[in-house]
Amino acid sequence: MIDLWLHSGTVGIIVIPFVVLYAIAAVIVWVTHLSPARPFFASCVGIAGPFFASVAVLFSLFAAFLASDVERAHDQAQTAVLHESDGVRTILRLSEALGNPANNVKSATLAYVNEVLRDEWPAMRSGKVVDDISTLRVLIGAVLSPDLTSAAPPAAHQAILDALVEIREARMERIGLADRASHPVNWPGMLVLGFLTQVAVAVVQLERLRPQALALFVFTSAFAATVALIGINERPFSGRAVSDEPLRSAIATAAQ
Repeated sequence: MIDLWLHSGTVGIIVIPFVVLYAIAAVIVWVTHLSPARPFFASCVGIAGPFFASVAVLFSLFAAFLASDVERAHDQAQTAVLHESDGVRTILRLSEALGNPANNVKSATLAYVNEVLRDEWPAMRSGKVVDDISTLRVLIGAVLSPDLTSAAPPAAHQAILDALVEIREARMERIGLADRASHPVNWPGMLVLGFLTQVAVAVVQLERLRPQALALFVFTSAFAATVALIGINERPFSGRAVSDEPLRSAIATAAQ
């Protein structure tokens, strides 16, 4: 259910928490004040306000842990893109220095980055993952071709190989983060604690309907906003967009 919500697009990620959580708050108000169970809840009047705070603190801590996990994933995604662009830049500079023997490597590198930007990046934005791209295989073949290994100095060829490994590892990390999901316990845990906090707000305001409804409205608004903000950023490439500018900058001078 949570995975379906996270794949519902930006509008769905924002709207659904408000609709669902306001509906839950309305049900809580109805049950405690308007339903046949009202006499029972009326007999529970007198629960002190600090009771709400104890549950709210647990919810806040869980939300902070989840937000921290999402922020860390974003930083890892941006770092992966930076490493990938650094590898691309290294190969391009070395291939230019080697001249004609490395022209195929330069062309293959440019083709790889262009395919990433043209096909792979939009797929990641929409929550999809491209398992393999043909230009990466072509780039590997060009780097390992006998023509290059015989013409390039061993140190230069080793540097190109190291940069290729860096590109491949960074791409694998980027692909993994594009379809990441937080630990299975994190989202249910935060949502359950948020619901319990709604209940805690309600039980400290059992005397009258309007104060309870207002208190629930304020907390539920904050609850839904927290869920929506974390949900938007759950997947780095489809939420708060990780910039592709490092890759574009890496090929800019060579593409001219």
